[in-house]
Amino acid sequence: MTGGIRPHCTFMPIALWLSALLGVHAAATPLAGQGRELVSGEVTCASCRITLDTVATIGGLDGPGLHVVFRFARVAVDRLGRIIVTDIRQPEFSVFEADGTFLRTVGQPGDGPGEYRHIDWVNAGPRYIHVFDHLRGRTMLDYDFNVVRTDRYPGQPIATFVMDSDDVVFNADMGMPTAVGHKFHVLTPSGEMKSFGGEGGVYRGPSSTFYKLTGDGVNTLWTIRSDANILSRWSIGSRPILTMEFERRVKAFDDHAPDGNTFPSSWNRGLMLDPVGLWLVWTTPDPDWTQRSPAGAPGAEAPPRLEHDGWVDLIDPEAGLTIARHWNDGHLLGFAQGSRYVVAYHETDEGVPYLHLLEPRLVVDSPSRH
Repeated sequence: MTGGIRPHCTFMPIALWLSALLGVHAAATPLAGQGRELVSGEVTCASCRITLDTVATIGGLDGPGLHVVFRFARVAVDRLGRIIVTDIRQPEFSVFEADGTFLRTVGQPGDGPGEYRHIDWVNAGPRYIHVFDHLRGRTMLDYDFNVVRTDRYPGQPIATFVMDSDDVVFNADMGMPTAVGHKFHVLTPSGEMKSFGGEGGVYRGPSSTFYKLTGDGVNTLWTIRSDANILSRWSIGSRPILTMEFERRVKAFDDHAPDGNTFPSSWNRGLMLDPVGLWLVWTTPDPDWTQRSPAGAPGAEAPPRLEHDGWVDLIDPEAGLTIARHWNDGHLLGFAQGSRYVVAYHETDEGVPYLHLLEPRLVVDSPSRH
């Protein structure tokens, strides 16, 4: 198991190699008046498919550390391959071995070092584990889970990505003077912060636009809106610059695009970049889902697998085109932070919760001989 080790993404990736080999690389269409390109979300490689191989399963009704396993759990994998699971309702997180064996619980309620109220995210870099407490900032731990430093700031990260330098890039509304109006923020291990991706100094109230993040760990950041297929690439050196943007048209997603009034709706759940290409996890409403009413009544809450269908796309990062697509009749939460593993949540009919870590693989079938 590779754990959370994220390889440097030096291309030519397999996605581009396939494009050249199979002749699926088509030109994108510029959108009038915008610096983005319109691309089709149709699958371009008929011989390509994605498989998901189970790496670990965590869950059950009883057992140490399992209180954090639920439908909104956040999962990370550190560079030792340990699996970290947190529940946004909890002031602590559980740590498991790579095979799912429980190791320990970290954190406790309070306001002191190593104490939390509600943990939004945990993510891991090469040297440090980064814990984001709800509206209270970041605590940086070493790999023995000792507190290194705490940085307080009034923001709630929606998504996080850790660079190879242990700089953390995150999406959040921030009330700090230098961060107001910006979508994205970079927090260094020493606590310095810079912000980009918006109109600095302009505050229009809390944003309802959320993003998922990934990158090459060095200089490139990819973002996608959770509620729309707008995929952007940033160079985040000393002066972050938007270098590429695609608007993908995906019928299954667009047919159920969020409008603020319907549930469930389409949602982009996570991004991951590796040498194969750019991977995207997204969900759509299950066609068999029906509204349970009245709310809160016995049987009113359906297991998530009856509400959502899960999808995994492999995208060519140079053209924005979809190389392959996988459909899953289940609830996919996105990617485990710091890894290339898809996280799936499953709840039995009896209400027993499980988290599955799944490794996506691209398979190219040999052409049939005639």
